[in-house]
Amino acid sequence: MGYPVIPNTVRISKTDTVGRPESSTAIPDILLSPPRPTPRSKNIFAFWNTGLLTMPPYLLRNILAWHHRLSALGWNIYVLDTQDSSTLNVASYVDTSDSTVVPDAFRHHQLNGEYAAQHTSDLVRYPLLLKYGGVYLDVGILQFGDLDWLWTQHIANPESPYDFAGFAMGEPPHDISIVNFALVCGAGNPLMLRAHKILLKLWEGKTNTNGMHSHPLVSHVPLMHVPSEVMVSDDVGGKMLINDEVMTDYAIQIQCMGSAQRWVDPDDGWDGPRYVRERCWLYSMLDNSMLFEQIAGWSGKRAFDLLSLRLVSATKQETDDHKMARQIVEMTVARSWCLKLGHGFSAKLFGGDTLGMCWRKHEGSDCKQDTYAGWLRWAESNLAQEEPPLPLKMPVYEATKAAKLYDYLTVNVL
Repeated sequence: MGYPVIPNTVRISKTDTVGRPESSTAIPDILLSPPRPTPRSKNIFAFWNTGLLTMPPYLLRNILAWHHRLSALGWNIYVLDTQDSSTLNVASYVDTSDSTVVPDAFRHHQLNGEYAAQHTSDLVRYPLLLKYGGVYLDVGILQFGDLDWLWTQHIANPESPYDFAGFAMGEPPHDISIVNFALVCGAGNPLMLRAHKILLKLWEGKTNTNGMHSHPLVSHVPLMHVPSEVMVSDDVGGKMLINDEVMTDYAIQIQCMGSAQRWVDPDDGWDGPRYVRERCWLYSMLDNSMLFEQIAGWSGKRAFDLLSLRLVSATKQETDDHKMARQIVEMTVARSWCLKLGHGFSAKLFGGDTLGMCWRKHEGSDCKQDTYAGWLRWAESNLAQEEPPLPLKMPVYEATKAAKLYDYLTVNVL
């Protein structure tokens, strides 16, 4: 059966895309050997530590969908890695021998801890965007919003007030923080530059992020809030407590951005609250990347089961589950900027496999023909939103830090 067009979307002209089946994992040569990025080119950066060729198929299909949608519009995609023999090694794109680019733990291959791979990824995204500008996307993103429109009409347009775009979590104004799974800006962006300096300072003398939440550079930022403390098994069969401090340490890069956005600096005139209010195009993380989670009750297994259902034909009655699966697809595609797949830490936080983890365990389930997941993948490649989602209206909020950043960066804080 053919997939139905979703309300409030339009079909993409085939002349604007590179044709491919939604289940394909064939990698175009240009993804393996892209042209060199420049600060004037349309760049999308992502990271997979062991390289594009080792990426699980359900994640690779995300990358291929970006290429399918955006390559004809002049975008190049760079899935970088840390493999010595790879032409896509991040060291070929930014100077990883420079301590002002990445911390010593990265430079000397000393990152450790349970989430070392995730923190490796965290540590390359700011340097890449500061040098080249463009977009950084986590590989777990299914993109539905018109990224080319956002870039052309706003971020790269000198007539637009916006020069940074991304997602925010929390309730404005005091608890809101910009997250790091999707970042859009020009080279040398001042918000990102300040957040990067803060992040590097937190990493001084460290090989993991444990305890970083208490550093004076970020202690003025509210801790990330875990709804309730949960005891979960770790990877070696023990137990660990996930609380606000553990959550904040895990996502310390977000805390550094939160510090920059709350800071007023009399030394260089930086006003974080004003910059966020006037220059940032921000989407709600919950409403524009996690609608499927909300509909499925924050159960990855439930979302997986719903999307694995076969579409009902027009002559058959929908069950409640079919209605919910259709709601996930239609609302995500037509109303949400993207679908963000969570993995390891999310599984621990919510006590079960995420949708991404289920798709990884059941190869092909993310694109199986005539299922709601297959419909979602088809829409990812064939439909565009009639109107882009509107950004958050950021209210006026007071800075929580008024100080010279330089003073903090030049003092040894243990």
